[in-house]
Amino acid sequence: YVEEVNDNVEFFGKVRQQYDQGQSGGRDIHVVTDWMAARMQRLGYVQKLDKSEMPNVEQNMIERLKSPPFDPNRDFSVPWQSGFTGLIYRKDLVKREPKSVDDLFDPEYKGKVTMLTEMRDTVALVAASMGANPEEATLDEFMAAIEKIGEATDSGQIRGFTGNEYTKDLTKGDSWLIVGWSGDAVQLEAENPNIKFVAPETGVHLWTDNMQVPVGAPNAFTAQKFMDFVYQPEVQADIAEWVNYICPVNGVKEILTERDPALGNNQLIFPDEQTLNDAFIIRDLKPDEEREMDEAFQQVIGA
Repeated sequence: YVEEVNDNVEFFGKVRQQYDQGQSGGRDIHVVTDWMAARMQRLGYVQKLDKSEMPNVEQNMIERLKSPPFDPNRDFSVPWQSGFTGLIYRKDLVKREPKSVDDLFDPEYKGKVTMLTEMRDTVALVAASMGANPEEATLDEFMAAIEKIGEATDSGQIRGFTGNEYTKDLTKGDSWLIVGWSGDAVQLEAENPNIKFVAPETGVHLWTDNMQVPVGAPNAFTAQKFMDFVYQPEVQADIAEWVNYICPVNGVKEILTERDPALGNNQLIFPDEQTLNDAFIIRDLKPDEEREMDEAFQQVIGA
């Protein structure tokens, strides 16, 4: 197991040449977010799965994740974990509990705010706060959000853009209020009760990280068997207890509730139907839209 995905774009740049030549670089499975899983599939970089070898996946996947737009039959991907993108803050350092994405732009927090290098997470959250619906927003609405983020960057309001390393900034107190991921927040709060996750009033972004088998994988059959192994509720319970993201497997909530009621009843791990319905999923972007937004966002974050 290698921790080599800090964010999707960085990982894609690392593997593209290998995958383009039909080589996996020794990888049997990679795990990437919905939109990158869609790109990998579109470019022919991943193998079709033999679902007859994965009965647990077929039987135990939660309904909400069975038919994503990019892979409606789950022929090329299996959910690893899902999560929410929202706000994480240090309650001992901010003046009040943030309820809105607008709080990220409060001059009182100048230089203490970070956003994610994941364009869709950051832009969808800001676009929603500006009145757009990310599930059907226009390119202009998304570009307006990028422009707002750019102005905040130029003014010094935003100190930087991060992948998973934002956990260190929060722990040290270098960042007070950030755009971050729900599972990290659960773990951070367990270590420091001053760190909290909040769903902004205009909604959270729901996403899924997906297991895929890249082209040229040396052990593709065994990779599928691993995917099936982790879809056993008793195995997934151990994973959910450790990673604290939204669990994709039915039957796990009951196991964890018995072990630790606080985890079993945590809405960030086992959200109820209303919570899932209130969350938005950013719409699929056309290639030309993606290019335009990527270029503008990369310029904003200084990449």
